[in-house]
Amino acid sequence: MTREIFAAFAFACVVSHTAAAGEVSGKITIGKSISARNLVPAVYGLRGMAIQETSTQDQKTSEFERIAVWLEPDKPLEPAAPAVAIMEQRDRRFEPALLILPIGSTVEFPNTDPIFHNIFSLSRTQSFDLGYYPKGQSRKVRFARPGVVQVYCHIHSSMHAVIVVVSSPWFGKPDRNGDFSWPVVPPGNYQLVVWQKTLGLLRRKIVVPENAPLRLNITLPHEDLEN
Repeated sequence: MTREIFAAFAFACVVSHTAAAGEVSGKITIGKSISARNLVPAVYGLRGMAIQETSTQDQKTSEFERIAVWLEPDKPLEPAAPAVAIMEQRDRRFEPALLILPIGSTVEFPNTDPIFHNIFSLSRTQSFDLGYYPKGQSRKVRFARPGVVQVYCHIHSSMHAVIVVVSSPWFGKPDRNGDFSWPVVPPGNYQLVVWQKTLGLLRRKIVVPENAPLRLNITLPHEDLEN
């Protein structure tokens, strides 16, 4: 699976028991107060923590590229098949800066800069240290547990990325207009989970009806979503 798949809105999943399934879709709207918030500095190892806006790459990125959205069913279901994704080190930043992947997936970290990088994470979901390596080399990590993984470089303190690992078949990023959609979701109780760079993890309980579409409108930040 290529990097472009994760930078786009389209999701591909095959779900069993589709006879009574319906579409779940929604639109995320971002309030101005998010960028105006005073944020605490990043603390390594916290799951779903908020991150201080310090990197120059943040100014060049669409707000919706900082958002991951997925459904968590009350009853365990088969997750999507593991994927292989790429998170490059380019111009002293990570590209893309956010990946959302099914559990068991592998991320490759190629260095395309003419300098050394040392990629690491102290997150409880998956800690690793890939050591120093130069341009043209790559390292990879397999993510075996669901959660939020904060990724940094030992050499360049401004470099930061996030890998969200999910055990659900319904996940992705909203498109450039904030829209998301999953066409085949069995009826039942779920949590809609949103991760946003400055807000961290947010959740809303939803009920998916039988044979009927469900449309959700989410404004960030909003009291209906709880940390």
